[in-house]
Amino acid sequence: MMARVTLGLLFLLYMINYADKTIAGYSAVPIMEEFGLTQKEWGLVGSSFFWFFSIAGILGAALSDRIGTKKMLAIMAISWTVVQFGAYAIASLPMLILARVLLGIGEGPFWATVVSHLNKWFPEEKRGLVYSTVNFGAFVGAVASAPLLVSMIDQSGWRFAWAFMGALSLAWFLVWIMIGKERPKASLSPIESAETQKPKAKGSEIAGVMFSATYVFSFLIYFGQIWGTTFAAVWEPVYLVKAIHLTNQQMAYSIAGTGLVAGLMTIAISWAGDRLYKKHRSYRKSYVIIGGLSLILGGLFFYSSTWFQSTAWVLIALCLGKGFTFSVGTAASVIVSSLMPRRTGLLVGVMSSLVTLAGIISPLVTGAIVQSAEEIGTGFGRALTVNALIYLVFGVLFLLFAKREESKHHDPAQISHITQK
Repeated sequence: MMARVTLGLLFLLYMINYADKTIAGYSAVPIMEEFGLTQKEWGLVGSSFFWFFSIAGILGAALSDRIGTKKMLAIMAISWTVVQFGAYAIASLPMLILARVLLGIGEGPFWATVVSHLNKWFPEEKRGLVYSTVNFGAFVGAVASAPLLVSMIDQSGWRFAWAFMGALSLAWFLVWIMIGKERPKASLSPIESAETQKPKAKGSEIAGVMFSATYVFSFLIYFGQIWGTTFAAVWEPVYLVKAIHLTNQQMAYSIAGTGLVAGLMTIAISWAGDRLYKKHRSYRKSYVIIGGLSLILGGLFFYSSTWFQSTAWVLIALCLGKGFTFSVGTAASVIVSSLMPRRTGLLVGVMSSLVTLAGIISPLVTGAIVQSAEEIGTGFGRALTVNALIYLVFGVLFLLFAKREESKHHDPAQISHITQK
């Protein structure tokens, strides 16, 4: 029962997390008008969120391994509260940038800490579905929060809307402190219990894992996912309006609809990975196959959107492309968390922090490609082709090299033997 409660609370926290990220975009116009900001200055505000995100993610994830994931999640939630309530103190561009930098620092360790915490509550064969269920909170948060926050901004001002998000994270914090728990009373796996009882991992051991083929190619498929999610967040609205000629309202409904379907696809794909792992007890025969094929199929669907001018097919292709490619971060997280269970927070933290580089690079590359073309439709076609190539190359490399040699302790007979001992 407590495992399901934990899952539900983390789902809600991811909704808050994602809404915190996007609220600046919803309030861009009134903020720019109030402070007289140029487009370039607003771009600086937007990028400032990621300036220290990666560093905070790595350090915070390592800290969560030491102080416990329950405490780390509580610290993050209360930090979001302080920053968002601080909106009433913002009176200039530097203060606005500082607020976004601090929020980025507070959110940096989020995913790694969540993965590490969930690993304590759910066995290996359920983690893909569990991760994707929490991740679905981002899709729900994106769709559910937009009309509410925009209405608040219009009626009560952007500062009130930011503070409202702070109140939500405060409410979550209070509930978490009262009922949240660090781990279940009984260990889920004798193997993981043995792992956590081993001496503290040496730096050379951690480095060896991080430079292994499995870790590197898991990072690359996750990098590909973030490349795609950034394209969807920054450029998909422009593409649908300028190149496909949808109205703003049609664009909004299209993104909401395809986003929800894509989110449900990620859950289904992750469930399939869990089923295969339960059957084979092999990461290579489950999450590697699922992750690699999903990225490849997603790339093919993204590329197919350039073949036809049909609006219906473009929306279908984008929906399926997002559904397949947005699921691979779950597979990467499951695999990386298995490499050194006692340092899951650090390993996943480094990966999930460094992949944000894709969030910085992707919009710049897409913008340059689109601007260099004579027609905007041609430019977006080239950008989607580049996206597809990234997915295809990373997907194939992942299939070829990830988890080529698995530890014997994942063999069912070995597990049974250890359990009997």
